[in-house]
Amino acid sequence: MKILGLNAASHNTSATLVVGGELVAFAEEERFNRDKYTMAFPDQALAFCLDQGGIELRDIDVVAFAGDPRTEILHSIAGAVRLAGRPWYRTWLRNQALVTGGFKGMSQRRRLRGRHGYGGAIRTVNHHLCHASSAFHCSPYDRAAILTLDAQGDGLATGIYVGSGTAIRRVEAFGFPEHSIGHMYDVVAEWLGFRPVLDAGKVMGLASYGDPDTFADEFARFCTVSDDGGVRFDLDRMKHERRGRASARFNELFGAPRRLGEDPTESRFADVAAGAQAVLERAVLALARRAREITGETRLCMAGGVALNSVANGKLCMEGVFDDVWVQPAANDAGLALGAALVAWHGTGGERRFVMDHAFWGPDTETGDVRAALDVAKAAYREVDDPAVVAAELVAAGQIVGWYQGRSEVGPRALGGRSILANPRRGDMKEIVNEYVKHREPFRPFAPSCVLEQADRWFERGGPSPYMLKVWQVREEARAQLPAITHVDGSARLQTVTAAQHALYHRYLLALGERTGIACTLNTSFNIRGEPIVNTPMDALKCYFTTGLDALVIDRFVLEKPAAR
Repeated sequence: MKILGLNAASHNTSATLVVGGELVAFAEEERFNRDKYTMAFPDQALAFCLDQGGIELRDIDVVAFAGDPRTEILHSIAGAVRLAGRPWYRTWLRNQALVTGGFKGMSQRRRLRGRHGYGGAIRTVNHHLCHASSAFHCSPYDRAAILTLDAQGDGLATGIYVGSGTAIRRVEAFGFPEHSIGHMYDVVAEWLGFRPVLDAGKVMGLASYGDPDTFADEFARFCTVSDDGGVRFDLDRMKHERRGRASARFNELFGAPRRLGEDPTESRFADVAAGAQAVLERAVLALARRAREITGETRLCMAGGVALNSVANGKLCMEGVFDDVWVQPAANDAGLALGAALVAWHGTGGERRFVMDHAFWGPDTETGDVRAALDVAKAAYREVDDPAVVAAELVAAGQIVGWYQGRSEVGPRALGGRSILANPRRGDMKEIVNEYVKHREPFRPFAPSCVLEQADRWFERGGPSPYMLKVWQVREEARAQLPAITHVDGSARLQTVTAAQHALYHRYLLALGERTGIACTLNTSFNIRGEPIVNTPMDALKCYFTTGLDALVIDRFVLEKPAAR
């Protein structure tokens, strides 16, 4: 059976193809249309998936859409009635929920029928069930508790589920907006001058510069987190008007929001970020303990936008609430398409056949396409036998290298398919990459990739972390040796790499270790601030020629600029 999963009604639109229970292709529309976090219908991602499977749309047995439009509309109406005295909620209902949620979901199904001419079966799958499926049905576990955490979807903010075999059963749920951890984080992000939903990672990075105790009393008045997993927020301090989530009463607690030009690391702003991060971590731990208690399971799967908070994930692992914690690499709404397809597969009685043991499901690197792009660009290049060794030589020499190899990874983290690489041992490398290549805020840290077999030498919790979704502490004795990837609080968002997951990238790390003494690299996504990760060879060339990248290793071709540093 051939099933196409689509996330078409929220941000991070995406498509997946599942054939006979196995994932064949998975891509986000933003990589194709170059609109980061796009809400556009995933036309090009859909076309890629079909092409990867060697089929046409008429060959698809079922199209599974993530999100249930009727549930979204009913939730919006019920919420408006329940919270009729709160003007901000009516504004949200009128301008967002009904338009971009439920009604948009209905229009996307009509688009598939009309524009694409699909005449087969269509199924809609609840938003949080899609998150749960994308985590559990891809995990290595036969049984597990499942925790889904985001701002909201189909009326829910959090879900606790049990997965067993091919079945997923919801045991508890918490609604939007009173219990929404993700919405709370969005309020703080917007107050800090960032974009809600889209810039949550900036809040997490900024939090390390602040003191969570400074505004502890104010946050206690803003929200409560009980030991039994109950999370509740003061709605009067949340969204107030269409143009802003933080209300005047929120500003009474924390002062005026950040304005353009103000330094976000100034103590008041960093302290608020730290307070929000502390609340999120307490909530995640409380909900995880509740999930452990009411399900009795010893393993946990997580998905939803909040599951991308790698600091909270790392602390959850260190607390030992569960024996194992597995987070799907595209845990944000991009993963909804995957979850919808797997729900549809198992709904037909399909056996469980798939375990996601790597994240490389996007477009492949075709040597002919790369050579053609190089020739069109009239770029000077050389062809090499082993790009891994050449890249290691360049990075060891202090060069910043664009790395474009194999199939692209899914999710927001570059994992060695479409990466920018640099020497983590250079103390000035973080500032150089931020300023001259990424063009992003100087407080934002960079992550390390390290071969799994050596991770324990440099990181305190150096167990497997293949998707860069857990933050560990850099060993104190190693921090001076790895300054470019060590955050201000001594932490790092580690990716561990094995030869089975990406043989070429693993070989690069070993070759770098032979030259620097540490098989570890600075690894950041191959893009600049505000743009999606590069998708085509021409995208890579554009980024290379318009930034401070020193070299580009693309397939087996190498480009170098004259030394400038």
